[in-house]
Amino acid sequence: MCKAVTRKTFMKHDFEEIQHIIVDEAQNFRTEDGDWYRKVKTITQRREGGPGILWIFLDYFQTNHLSCSGLPALSDQFPRAELTSVVRHADEIAQYLQAVMHEVRENPPPNVPAESLVMLHEPTWAQGVPGNVETVEYLGLEETVVYVAEKCQLLWRNGYFPRDVAVLFAKATEVEKNKDKILMAMRKRKVSQLNGEVDPFVQIRDALGVLSDDIVLDSVHRFSGLERNIVFGIIPQATEPAIFNNLLFCLASRARKHLYVLRVFN
Repeated sequence: MCKAVTRKTFMKHDFEEIQHIIVDEAQNFRTEDGDWYRKVKTITQRREGGPGILWIFLDYFQTNHLSCSGLPALSDQFPRAELTSVVRHADEIAQYLQAVMHEVRENPPPNVPAESLVMLHEPTWAQGVPGNVETVEYLGLEETVVYVAEKCQLLWRNGYFPRDVAVLFAKATEVEKNKDKILMAMRKRKVSQLNGEVDPFVQIRDALGVLSDDIVLDSVHRFSGLERNIVFGIIPQATEPAIFNNLLFCLASRARKHLYVLRVFN
């Protein structure tokens, strides 16, 4: 009935059997493999008897690159509707997101039209959901790995499981470089002094394993559109300033209950 593919895969094939297309997280699409927007328009309009359906979902606040997205000009993005009701975030995370939204509006990336950040209705959140936001700065990578492992051990003992956790890096290259360090730190299991229980054995998967019982370890970009109860974001101090706030917004929007933002110096 339907087929889900990445943008790169989409650009490699004809998809002759396809009539309707839904594009998600379009703010992070790029034109490096060709004009994807022209291709989706061509596919959805080629059938006799009328065009197919084309829906494009995007959030300019979460744009985390400086390249051309391939989207049409904002004035040509009609008809459109705003989705502003959010129900999944704890109060502290919702407040953090509102603060970061303000920073994005004040300092938008050069490839994001300022008018795209103006909303007819401000976002609303369900009230009374418990949770927390914790920001730690100036850690080295080794300290950061230990911090994440120790926090997870505390979370296991408070009723959470590996399936609740995502550890996200700013870039995909940093994921592969540090995967073994994270896994080794996680597997240094200790017996709780309080109740003698052993921490769960940890396995790691990428964003494609978001429905598994394991910790997700991936980049913020690849985890776009997904979510978990607990998110650790590992952000280098050298992150491109123009997209720093957008990256924070994308990161924070992935966490339902607990968000840990870790600024790592090089």
